Amino acid sequence: SSVAISGRGFRVVWLRHRLGDRATERKMVDFPMPVVSNHLDGWGPPPHAEASVRFGICDFVEHLDKFPTHRIGRICDFTAAGQRYQAERAQKGKGFKGMGKGKGVQPLVADKDDQGFSLVDSRPMPGKSGSKGKGAFGRSKGRQKGLPVNYQEGILGQKQKVSYQASQPTGKGMKSKGKGKGGQQRRGMPSYREWSVQTKTEWNVLRDIQLGDLKNLKIDAKDVVYEDLLWCGKLPYYSKAFDRITVKSEKPMRRFEELNFFNVSTSDDPLLPDYLQSDPEVSVIATDHVIACLVAASRSVYSWDILVTKIANKLIFDKRDGSQVDFLSVNETAQEPPNNDDATSINSPIKLGQEASCINQNITQMVLEHDLEAEDMEQPNPFDEDEDGSVASGAYRYRKITLPGNPKAEEEFATRPVSLIVRTEVNCRMPGSNEYVSVKALNEYNHKSTDWRKKLETQRGACLANEIQNNAFKLGRWTAQAILSGCSTLKLGWVSRINPNDPWTHSLLNVHTHNTENFAAQIRLIPNNMYGILRTIIDTVMTWQDGKYLLLKDPTKAMIRFYEVPWETFGEEEEAEGEEEEEDQELDEDGNVAPPQPV
Repeated sequence: SSVAISGRGFRVVWLRHRLGDRATERKMVDFPMPVVSNHLDGWGPPPHAEASVRFGICDFVEHLDKFPTHRIGRICDFTAAGQRYQAERAQKGKGFKGMGKGKGVQPLVADKDDQGFSLVDSRPMPGKSGSKGKGAFGRSKGRQKGLPVNYQEGILGQKQKVSYQASQPTGKGMKSKGKGKGGQQRRGMPSYREWSVQTKTEWNVLRDIQLGDLKNLKIDAKDVVYEDLLWCGKLPYYSKAFDRITVKSEKPMRRFEELNFFNVSTSDDPLLPDYLQSDPEVSVIATDHVIACLVAASRSVYSWDILVTKIANKLIFDKRDGSQVDFLSVNETAQEPPNNDDATSINSPIKLGQEASCINQNITQMVLEHDLEAEDMEQPNPFDEDEDGSVASGAYRYRKITLPGNPKAEEEFATRPVSLIVRTEVNCRMPGSNEYVSVKALNEYNHKSTDWRKKLETQRGACLANEIQNNAFKLGRWTAQAILSGCSTLKLGWVSRINPNDPWTHSLLNVHTHNTENFAAQIRLIPNNMYGILRTIIDTVMTWQDGKYLLLKDPTKAMIRFYEVPWETFGEEEEAEGEEEEEDQELDEDGNVAPPQPV
């Protein structure tokens, strides 16, 4: 038997074979050929090998001091003591030949997946690229503060303007292009990876759904039946003067801070729960915001969540107050999305979302024809408790939607039609016709990358195609809302900052008119797929027991997950206890909590 010995040992054996027993000028090291154990029936040494048998290469250790170490295969020392020893040698300049002081083995750094491991190599280890833990990949805590539904107050209002500008970076963070933190290294990757809800270990994961699989869910949209149940609020008319606005005649955006805008959740709606209890055919209630977010989920990148409650075979699709469903995103699906390294920057994802939400509230009131009196619907605005006329114009349309069943389904419920009631919104109607209109706005914040003032007139199609690519999820939500509300026309306003560094003043550059059905085909929002996703989610939850479930979009993967959460999750009971404590407290004449009186 023989064995191949690498390095200097092989040369010794070869020389002894050539020279035989002749004396040499230099005394060679006596190196006996190691014994190789033969085990044909398995791996490793024989199971019944004698203790006196020496297992080959293990005997070679005693000769290590006689050969240069750089010619022998190196060993990874995984112990903390060994890594510290190597780090000290590297600091003293005692590394391998050709290695200077401080090079070679890197010191032990307990960080992420490298904890407890160190690569022993003669080459310097390159440092890790990317951000330094100060952006979305670092200090993300997965919690968002609840924000008011009225975006005009407390977010972009005049009171915050001074402190907002004072917190802006002075050029480095906003103008970096691939240098330092993020930049080109983030290309094609989401820059905002915070979870909309901080999950808990006691929550059970019931199902993972890949977003790519949603595109295969389809039912025939021709079999879907719509029925109007109730109209509320006032339905104003659209002003055609805004269709004639051009870039050269841009119009400053107005702010409507005196009006109240509502986006009430499903559970807090005064009419939807009554419909669910009174109509035995109805199995689901929801709002158009929640349904639109669900059916356009395959286009999303950022995290969002929807609450689904099942009680006695009835489902309530709801949102949390201040959740991501209440806000819009900007350039979410772009190749270079907004950078979140500086959360206080006016161009961070959260700030841009608040700005876009504020613009969309304002434009729904700005494009109205105020010379024509709005038409009163069957009932007034259900959320105007003060009845002082300070609510934004617009109508709520409660619709009953019946989705057909699948005769080939295994579950009995899936074979039957399912009816759901959805509260939808209609912004206005075209004068002289019954054509309902949904008004939305795209906003520009970076003039260098888009420059609508130069391209919007001459390259209208290219500008729209770029927005479809960069804001696929937002446009999908808007189109789905228009389909659910029965709006045949979609008005898209193009709004840009007057000054790129000022997020409070904007100009309306143009308004484009789209047929909802054609626009849905252009962005590839297929109604068959839209209803198929909705029906599949309903059928899935119906197979589970009564309880509360959280549908959460994973910000790091193209996946949504269903969690089973306790009934008291998200502070319903805590808020109720807090209200009871406030009621028990004594108040003074001004309504403030009275200080304790001495006994």
